[in-house]
Amino acid sequence: MVRTTMKKVFLILFTLILLQCSSNKEIATSDASVQLQEFIKTMSPSQGRGQGEEHDEMSAVSFEAALKHTKDQLIRLRSIDTPELTGDDLIDWRFAQSILVGRELEQERMQPWKKDPRLYMMFTGISTLMDAPGDATRKIDDLERKLKLAATQMKNGMKQLDVFVTRFQELGLFMAENGRVLFDKELKAFIDREGTVGQRLLAPASETRQVLEEYISFIKHELPKKTPGDFAIGIETYNAMLKGQYLLEYDADSLYEFGLAQFDATVAELEALARKMNPDKTWQQLAIEIKNEYPDPHKMIEVHQEWVDKSREHVLKNNLIPIPWKERVKVMPRVEYLRKTSYYGHFSFAKSKDADSVYTSEMHINPFEDQWDDKRKKEYLVEHDWGVIMVTAPHETYAGHHIQGLYQVNNPRLLRRENSISIFSEGWGLYNEQLMKETGFFPNDKILLRQLQLRLWRNARVIYDVGMHTGKMTYEDAVKLMTEKVGFLAWASQLEIDSSCASPGYFIGYFTGMMEILRMREDYRIKMGADFTLSDFHEKLLKIGSMPISLMRDGLLK
Repeated sequence: MVRTTMKKVFLILFTLILLQCSSNKEIATSDASVQLQEFIKTMSPSQGRGQGEEHDEMSAVSFEAALKHTKDQLIRLRSIDTPELTGDDLIDWRFAQSILVGRELEQERMQPWKKDPRLYMMFTGISTLMDAPGDATRKIDDLERKLKLAATQMKNGMKQLDVFVTRFQELGLFMAENGRVLFDKELKAFIDREGTVGQRLLAPASETRQVLEEYISFIKHELPKKTPGDFAIGIETYNAMLKGQYLLEYDADSLYEFGLAQFDATVAELEALARKMNPDKTWQQLAIEIKNEYPDPHKMIEVHQEWVDKSREHVLKNNLIPIPWKERVKVMPRVEYLRKTSYYGHFSFAKSKDADSVYTSEMHINPFEDQWDDKRKKEYLVEHDWGVIMVTAPHETYAGHHIQGLYQVNNPRLLRRENSISIFSEGWGLYNEQLMKETGFFPNDKILLRQLQLRLWRNARVIYDVGMHTGKMTYEDAVKLMTEKVGFLAWASQLEIDSSCASPGYFIGYFTGMMEILRMREDYRIKMGADFTLSDFHEKLLKIGSMPISLMRDGLLK
């Protein structure tokens, strides 16, 4: 009897001890989780140039403050008791660290504000504000503030640009000179349209326009006198970026070899398809013929809109991914002063609903211009053929960046809602080109060959991004790869390469990310067995966020 009673007492005490330990662990976990979420609230979604926001004056003091802030944030983040974090909290902690490591690398090692005059031309955002809906008085308040800030930024640029990179100077001069259009035409028309209230902008617009002329003169005459430099960030920094920011298993050497091997594999696919289409012609010959089939040049915007709409219909008809929000995509001409920043255009995602309570994204396309000479017109048309239009539409819109963006802005977790990384977001865009191929969106072999050629372009991005920034390739080598091996025209190749020069690491995200998403899809297919569907895979993946692939994989499969 006594033995039985003692046994019961022991069991009760043992249970109480277990409950106490469990309770203490829950409290500790909760404390670590709370600390993390409070810390995340202090993180700006910016990328770290100055304070990384358009409101920043971009002064030397602000750049120094930004670096100190980033280092302080890393110390705070790493002081959180990570062994007590699990699941989504642990993924968020790792994501937050990768973001801050990326900012630290840019702020401390890369320092693009010493090299690239384009960074100080934040006035380019004024066009978007003028065209946006909203109260006129408030809009004019914002424009007045932005104009004054733009003048300060350009003045600071003239003080702080101390490294001369030839191509950055050429592009900066083009962008600055074309910025005159904003002040002389667009802003003037807006002021006239707004009447008396718009007159408030006359003085700040005139003052900023004068500073722009001073900045143009500086870029043209003074910047070439500065210390000659290079855009390359070096292999040590590149490796630190791959490991610390992108959380990849690759280093620069192995990623470069991966890019070369995959490039050869894609060329083999192109050669096989070409033999099927016409055994007497190479894939390059066929690609040239296909690129010479294009829409009426004066209807480029309308044709892009047509194929954007068709991609939406295909996604919905084939149940490729749920789209539970009111949304749309509008195609429009790109503003003039941005047209040399890429040969094709850019996509602007709607981060919030418009006046109609609809998420309305915008696809901006460089329009055809009648004043061009015949050579320029021909070059434009062969880079805006039917193939590139049909392949680009799903990449940018359905179910590419537009849909991925909708899932991101509706993510319940703050960090994932406000931050994204190219290794997933651009990988997702390219993945959607592949998905459309797999699900029968492209109408014939001609378009399939262009789809493969455009994939080869993204293969090349891995090669030249790693190559140029680590000394394996020169700028000229990269242009040669794009023209001779991929089939781009020289001017389009240069604009392409220029983007990589200014944004190291960004372009590897397309092809590398796509391959990792395909690998995740296959692993998820194995895990789910007969229950696997593309819609379920896509929905679950996008609900996780847009993070380094290793974190996306943990969120999906673990």
